[in-house]
Parts: sequence; C-alpha cells; structure tokens
Amino acid sequence: MNGKNKKLARGWSWLLVLLWMALIFYFSQQVQQQSWNLSYTVLGISIQAIKISQVIIMIGLAGFVIIKLKKRGVTIGIKEFTFIFITAYLLYLLSIGVRQALVPPDLHHFIRKNAHFFIYLILGILVKYALNSSGIKGVKAIGIGLLICVGYAFSDEAHQLLVPGRGGQLSDVVIDSWGAGLGIALHILAVKFFSLREKNKLLETN
Repeated sequence: MNGKNKKLARGWSWLLVLLWMALIFYFSQQVQQQSWNLSYTVLGISIQAIKISQVIIMIGLAGFVIIKLKKRGVTIGIKEFTFIFITAYLLYLLSIGVRQALVPPDLHHFIRKNAHFFIYLILGILVKYALNSSGIKGVKAIGIGLLICVGYAFSDEAHQLLVPGRGGQLSDVVIDSWGAGLGIALHILAVKFFSLREKNKLLETN
C-alpha cells in the first residue's frame, strides 16, 4: 500500500470511529420515552425473528430427512411423512420450551444492557483498526484504544445526565468498557488470524 492509500485508509478509519460515536451520541440524546420505544421495537423484532427462525429450522430439518431417506431408496409414503411431520412438530415444541427457559425474566432490561455492550464492542474494533491504520500497534494501541473507548463511555453517561428522563450509571460504563475491551481483543485475533493465513499461503507458493 503506497503513501496515498495509507493516508486514505487512515482517514476513512477515523471517520468510521467518529460516525459510530455520533450514533452513540444520538441514542443517548433520546429522551426516556423515545429510548424505551426503540428498545421495545428491537425486542418485538427479535422475538418475531426467533419464532420465524424456529419454524424455518424445523421445516429445513424435515426436508433434510426426507431428502436423505430418498437418497437411500426409502419410499416416502403417508405414514413416513406423518412420522417426520410429528417428530418435527415435537422438536418445535421442545425448542419453544428451551427458548422460554433461556429468556431472562426482564428481557427488555437484558436487551438494553446488551445493546450497551454491543455498540461499544463495535467501537473497540473500529478504534483499534483506526490506530493500526495510523501506525500505532501492540500494547500501545491497546492502551490508547481502551483510553478512548472508556473515556467516551464516561462522557456518554455524563451526557445522559442532561437528557430528560435519562441518567448516567457507573455500571453502564463498566459494561461499555468490557464491550470495548472485547472488541479490541477480537480485532487483535482477527489480525493475527489473517496474517497467519497469508504466511501459510506464501509458504505454500514457495
């Protein structure tokens, strides 16, 4: 990559960081009712997506079994089809029980807290990528990356103190920090994975 492309990549990487920070700021700017409405919308979509996925998986599983049986020369009659349908339906009912057992009692609260974790996980990845693009790597990049993300998490919670109906919480800063830390760790693992793959390709060609 030549100097011009490096500068372009560096600029785009930091622009992505700023845009993601702006998105976080936008979410924090929402008054309590707007924020809760958004959370409940996400909750409703998530539940429907899970239900649809369960049906699709069961239909796909039944279809897979039918195809496998046909390949083995088994004739699929009414009895076989009925058996497969009943088995798939029972598995579907079992999956509903598993879903209900795994869903937290306060799913809305769970989604809101996990949203904190997820958006800062993405921020951690973007910041680490931007630092690498700027030539900052290793322990120094990890330290600066955490400083940027945790500092922004503190400023985000302070900002929410000024929004009607919202409030800053130290526990949210901790969740945000863990998310950012994991994001940075994932970026490190991804870089190592791709660099190792490139080395293996070079060894194979040689």
